Amino acid sequence: MELTEAIKTRKSIRKFEPEDIDLNLIKKIIEISINSPSGGNAQNWFVYIIKNKDVLNKIRGEVETVYKNVTGKDAPGVYVFFNEAPVVLAIVEKPYVGSIDKILENDDKNKDRNFDRKFIVNPGLQGVSSFIAHILLVAHNEGLGACWMTGPLIAKPEIENMLGIKSPDNLVALIPVGKPVERQSKSSRTGVEEVIKIID
Repeated sequence: MELTEAIKTRKSIRKFEPEDIDLNLIKKIIEISINSPSGGNAQNWFVYIIKNKDVLNKIRGEVETVYKNVTGKDAPGVYVFFNEAPVVLAIVEKPYVGSIDKILENDDKNKDRNFDRKFIVNPGLQGVSSFIAHILLVAHNEGLGACWMTGPLIAKPEIENMLGIKSPDNLVALIPVGKPVERQSKSSRTGVEEVIKIID
């Protein structure tokens, strides 16, 4: 598939065929996506490839329980459909500390600047986000559907505990992957003139 076509036709897929996905294909998608850019070439990502249905069902149960406790309502389908996919990727952000971060960390005069860089700019998370975007595009190119999910992370501590993820590692997304039950249309996109300002 040509790159422009892949970008323009990729959709978030939330329904999947039940057939299994070859683990080697998942590894290929991750191997290609490792070429994503990251601050200082830190490559500060890690992936749990979850195929075990019991584990996925338990994760869904934790999400449903926490959502109910927090809101008093049942979790909507968009929070919990991931266990219906044959594979779920749990994406972990590894610690990232750039050279300027070490300087700002010990500079009382620049506490606000340190906060902005660490939590607003967040270079470490930007690198992992690039990695996720590549995974979605490569999966689509390989004929698979996927969805970038953060909703289930309302139960982030519980999921991390279940998967054995320990601080300072940080679970940032779940990506269900499988043969897509195609959506009929793609959500509309903003026109280019609405998202640019030319400074010449």
